[in-house]
Amino acid sequence: MDRSDKALVAAFLLAAGLGTWTHCLMHDDGAVILSSGWLGSLWDLYVSQIASRAVAVFAMHGPAWLARAAFDLDAGAYLTVAHVLYFAVPLVLWLMLRAVERDRLFSRLYLALALAMIYFPTELIFGVGVWLIWLALVSDSARPTWGVVLATLLLGAIMAFSHPALALMGLFFVAAGLALPLFGQRLPTRSLVAVAVLSVALLAFYLAAARWLPPTNPTDGASQEANRFAYLSPVWMLRTLMYFPMIAVLWFLLLVPGADTLRLRWRFLPLATLAIAVFGLWCAAAGTSLKTSTWTRHTGLYAMTLALVLALPAPAAWLRRAERPLILFATIVAVSALSFNIDLWLFGRFIDRELRPGIVDAATLPAPWPSQRPEPVAGRILFKFGVGEEYVRDGVMPSYDWSRIPLAFYTYFRSDRQGALFHPLGGGAEWRPFECPAVERAHAQARDAQDRQFLEFLARHYCARGAGLSDR
Repeated sequence: MDRSDKALVAAFLLAAGLGTWTHCLMHDDGAVILSSGWLGSLWDLYVSQIASRAVAVFAMHGPAWLARAAFDLDAGAYLTVAHVLYFAVPLVLWLMLRAVERDRLFSRLYLALALAMIYFPTELIFGVGVWLIWLALVSDSARPTWGVVLATLLLGAIMAFSHPALALMGLFFVAAGLALPLFGQRLPTRSLVAVAVLSVALLAFYLAAARWLPPTNPTDGASQEANRFAYLSPVWMLRTLMYFPMIAVLWFLLLVPGADTLRLRWRFLPLATLAIAVFGLWCAAAGTSLKTSTWTRHTGLYAMTLALVLALPAPAAWLRRAERPLILFATIVAVSALSFNIDLWLFGRFIDRELRPGIVDAATLPAPWPSQRPEPVAGRILFKFGVGEEYVRDGVMPSYDWSRIPLAFYTYFRSDRQGALFHPLGGGAEWRPFECPAVERAHAQARDAQDRQFLEFLARHYCARGAGLSDR
C-alpha cells in the first residue's frame, strides 16, 4: 500500500474503533435496525418494510443478527459485535475492489467515500461498493463481453435491492463522461454504454418497485416521500454543504487531483489546497455533529462519481496527484471522528446521570430535558464549543438527541435493559419504526421479561397502529 492507502485505512480503523466503543449507530436509524436484530427477527421487524433495499440491509446488519442467535450473545456483546461486523463490510468490499481493479483508483475512491459516510448506516455504503466492483470489471478491456454481461446480471441484481440513488449515480457518470470530450478527454465507449444500460435498468426496476414493493409501514412511506428529492435538489445539497463546510472540503480534496484532466492549471493550487484543508480540519474539530455523516451521502455520490470520471482517462497520473489530497482527506475525517465520539461519550455520561429503573418519559424528569433541536447558526457550524453556557447541555444534547426515536433504544441497552428514557411521538405522519403486528409477534417470542416489557412499550408508542398489543 502507498501512503494514501495507509492513511485512509488508518483513519477508517480509528473511526471504526471509536464508533464501536461509543456504539455510534445507536443515535440514528441504526438504533432501530440493531434493536430489531436483538428483539426478534430482523426481517419481520424492519427489513420487510423496505424489501426493495433488503440485500443491502442484510449484508450490513444480517451477520450480527445471525451471530446473536448462533452464539447466544448478551445485549452488550451483541451491540459490540454488530458494530464490528458493520464496519467490516466496507473493508471487505475495499479488499474485493483491490482484487479486481487494474489500478488502485476504484478502491481508493471507495474507501474515501465510505469513510466519510460510515457513521450513518446508509445502504449506499454497500451499494456503491458493489457498483464500483462492477465498473472495475467492465472497465478492464481484457475481460470478454460475456464476462461483462454475466457481471452485469449478477451484480446488477444485487444493486437493484440496495438503494435507488445508484441509478442517479450511474446517469451522472454517463453525463459527465459525455462532457469529457469538451476538454480533450474521453472514457471508453464500452464503459459508458454499460453504465448507461445498467442505470436505465436500475431506474426501471426502482420505479416498478415503488409500485409493487412499496414500504409497508405507512409512516415510513411518508418519511421517504418527504425526502425523495434529497438526491436531486441543488438547493438542499447546497444547504448541507453550508451547514457542514467540512463536507465541501472533503469533496474538493477528491476533485482537485482531476484539475489537469479539465486543463485547469494554477501555480498556487497546491497552496490553496493546503489552506482549504486546514479550514476543513477546523470544521472537523469544531463543527462535527450527528448530522455530518448523515448529510454526506446526498452530495458524496456525485463528488466521488465526478472524481472517478476525471481520473479514468489517465489513472496513473491521477493517483500520483491524489496522494497528498487523500492523506489530507483521511486526516480531516479522523479528526471529525474523534470530535464526534468525544461528543457521544459526553452524551453517554449525561444519560447515565438520568437513567433510572423502568421506562420513563424524558419530559417528566426533575430537570428540564435539553433536547430542543438546534438551529444551524454560525456558531454551531464553526465553533460548537461556544454555543450556550454549558457545552453538554446546550451543544451536545440538542445535536445528538436530534431524532426523537433513538433515545429509547440507546438508553434501553445503555441501562443493561433495566430501563429506558423516551420521547413521546406526535400524531399524524411522524415516523414510527415498526408495524404493530410484527411487534406483537416479537412479543410472543420475547427472550425474557425485560424484552417483553420493552416490546409492550414499543407497541404502545413506537409502532404503526394496528390490532393487538398497541391497543391494550
